[in-house]
Amino acid sequence: MKQLLTLATMLATALVGHATLFTTSWNAGFANGGIVPDNNFSGWSDTRIVSAIPPGTFTSLSVDLHLTGGWNGDLYAYLVHDSGFTVLLDHVGVGVSGVSAFGYGDAGMDVNLAATGTSIHEYGGNSTFSGTPSGSWLADNTSGSLDSFLSTSPNGTWSLFIADLSGGGVTSVQSWGLQMDIVAVPEVETWVAAALTGMFGAMWVNRQIFGRLRRIHGTF
Repeated sequence: MKQLLTLATMLATALVGHATLFTTSWNAGFANGGIVPDNNFSGWSDTRIVSAIPPGTFTSLSVDLHLTGGWNGDLYAYLVHDSGFTVLLDHVGVGVSGVSAFGYGDAGMDVNLAATGTSIHEYGGNSTFSGTPSGSWLADNTSGSLDSFLSTSPNGTWSLFIADLSGGGVTSVQSWGLQMDIVAVPEVETWVAAALTGMFGAMWVNRQIFGRLRRIHGTF
């Protein structure tokens, strides 16, 4: 039994995939030079094609976003890909106790928006925040979810939309990108190795069984 368990462990180990982080980053070729029109519901958008991700299971997604200038509380942003959709920013700070009715007035951010953590909507807490928000935050999530993308292929067309919905201050997009964890499908060589392991393991088990029977019943 111990040998059989060891064989099963070897097979499982051979077939288990490991997540690989794939990153994209775009900082050039933006419409309007990356400037988000002020007080304009038509907003700004950028569409990119991802095509180099190998087959596998899409396990997590986060979005890198680097903005400068403007008034952060004016911004509304979302990400679209196939059937996936999520709001990334929705007037950050608006409705937070102790914060201006116009939201956080900081100019720009350099953040990673993920599926867990403290919401970017409250990055400054219940007070005026001074400086540029950075680090990892939960996407605003007033609609949709980053997890909605995990049922799609990571390859294909990705679109970021940003609108500045109040006058005063101009926001510019410096860069944006994706961080995607993919568990790759085992290569053919891995499956062959696992099959050979199973075959030789079975032969070894059979030899042990027949050897024991010979000792008990004599040669047959």
